[in-house]
Amino acid sequence: MWILTSTTKKIFDDKENFRPVSDPVADQNRVRGSSKSFGAIPLSEIDISSFRPPELDSSTLFDQNLLAAFQQAVLEVKAQEEERLVNRVLHNHNQEPDAERPLKSLKLEESDDPLLVFEKICPPGGSDSVILYTTGLRSVRKTFEDCSSIRFLLESFRVLYHERDLSMHLDFRDELWRILGGKVVPPRLFIKGRYIGGAEEVLRLHEQGKFRPLLAGIPVNTLDGPCDGCAGIRFVVCCNCSGSRKVDSGDGWLPEKCRECNENGLIICPFCC
Repeated sequence: MWILTSTTKKIFDDKENFRPVSDPVADQNRVRGSSKSFGAIPLSEIDISSFRPPELDSSTLFDQNLLAAFQQAVLEVKAQEEERLVNRVLHNHNQEPDAERPLKSLKLEESDDPLLVFEKICPPGGSDSVILYTTGLRSVRKTFEDCSSIRFLLESFRVLYHERDLSMHLDFRDELWRILGGKVVPPRLFIKGRYIGGAEEVLRLHEQGKFRPLLAGIPVNTLDGPCDGCAGIRFVVCCNCSGSRKVDSGDGWLPEKCRECNENGLIICPFCC
């Protein structure tokens, strides 16, 4: 059975300041051992104010060989970083940025034409140009974002390309499905009559640095902004029916369907397309 004395009970009650119970005999032996190490001077007579803390940057706190090896490693790393920085500056000075170099300066031999490895599928009017099939509908977020990514990539290279929006003109959708032989989802990119692929294939080529050479020989876009006629939409309202898709039949009876516009009452912009 445990019997709590007044001293023990006080220790347990003061849990935050709990300390081991001191042993007078052990404390006296500890003082004697300390006094021997200080020249048999009692601990109570030692002037503590004469001591000072060691300097942390002092080399005596560490092994000299370890310090020398560490300093050598630091110097080597700094030298490598400076060399890489100098090489990067020289490279940027001697080479213009991708966005500033005109693509027409790139010349490839026909035998080294990277387009030859892609399947030969030529959309109408795409033998010497870039054709991009997209959609402006936001119903499928991933499809819309993929189309925006490829459009932004082509615009960053400042090349002329023809965008065919499937949501604005059903003939473009039927045209794409016909040349690829199935119901495919945009975006789909064609360069000089070669089928490059969708967003995943195009972005992979760009990450590998293999997409820019495919645009060699494509005219550079010199326009400062969107088209003045369509504001970049590539379609304008039909002037024949004003977008209603109905025109006067001439016999005074029911109007007939307009044959100049598409299913949305639009025609392809005659200025930029």
